[in-house]
Amino acid sequence: MPKDLNVLILNSEALKLSIDDLIDEINVPVKKDIVDISNKDEIRKILPNYNVLVSTSLDVSMKNESKNLKAIFMPGAGWDKISAEAVPDGCVVTNSYEHENAIAEYVVMSMIALDRELINAHNNFSKSKWDYWPARFGPFKELSGRNAVVIGLGRIGKKVLEYTKVFGMNNYAVEEQDVEKKVIKELNIKEVFKPSEMTKIISKSDFVIVCVPFIKSTKGLIGEKEIYSMKNDAFIINPARGPIIQEDHLYYALKSNRIAGACLDTWYTYPKSESDDPSPSKYNFNELKNVILTPHVCGSTYGTFSRRMRIVGQNINNFYNDKKLLNIVDELSKV
Repeated sequence: MPKDLNVLILNSEALKLSIDDLIDEINVPVKKDIVDISNKDEIRKILPNYNVLVSTSLDVSMKNESKNLKAIFMPGAGWDKISAEAVPDGCVVTNSYEHENAIAEYVVMSMIALDRELINAHNNFSKSKWDYWPARFGPFKELSGRNAVVIGLGRIGKKVLEYTKVFGMNNYAVEEQDVEKKVIKELNIKEVFKPSEMTKIISKSDFVIVCVPFIKSTKGLIGEKEIYSMKNDAFIINPARGPIIQEDHLYYALKSNRIAGACLDTWYTYPKSESDDPSPSKYNFNELKNVILTPHVCGSTYGTFSRRMRIVGQNINNFYNDKKLLNIVDELSKV
């Protein structure tokens, strides 16, 4: 590890309020510069001068400019925007989680909003229509006593079940790895299923929450078989990554009201520039009244970014002092 750390911090609208948390956390001598992540030409020009990069993305086009990097510290969880080809030999890559609280809150919010048709009720009543008045529409269900299953029992899945437990729901999980009895007891999980058994629990769940990371083995994990095993009055929520759910089968199941609804926060297409506004899917989910759509906001809170920046700061300190780094991404690191 070089003792002279030259750190380039790529700032963005989401991160700018937590930059101070990063600076406060660093307690070793470093030279640091902050550049806006959208300034590609400037980044390309100066990147060879740095051996540490703080960023959630590194494009393959920067592979020549990134050759002097010894560490990439990501203030984010997903590493799909870091090109493995642009990571030079001898470089370690770490990520930061710390978003499970925010995502679990979003999930519970979505469950209630879907269940009580909050968006439709608002839109209807804002036009002075009383269609959702209980005297005409009838009562809504409560979360208590209903079945929630998380697909993936990592940090996010555990936090979701921690919250659903508070609401008195019946907790289930789908998880490839063995789950400790302590975790099962703490989260009041009634049963854990292997991915090959997924449809057994999906078929009796009221809410299916996708919590697995997006890796090769989870692409298209939720397909026709899984979606059409859901109950007609069940909902699916995806705060993970869009392509984990097969786009076409999800759309047609929702359009035909084969399932009750969905809350989708992660997508199949994303903007490539600040002025780019692509359709997030090749299907018209926006025309469906049983879908809540948001632009990947579930983990975006002040708390998330503050905690992530502090993790990055700790890793800069540890890197300087030759101590163990937090959250090494083995799939990208080349050390």
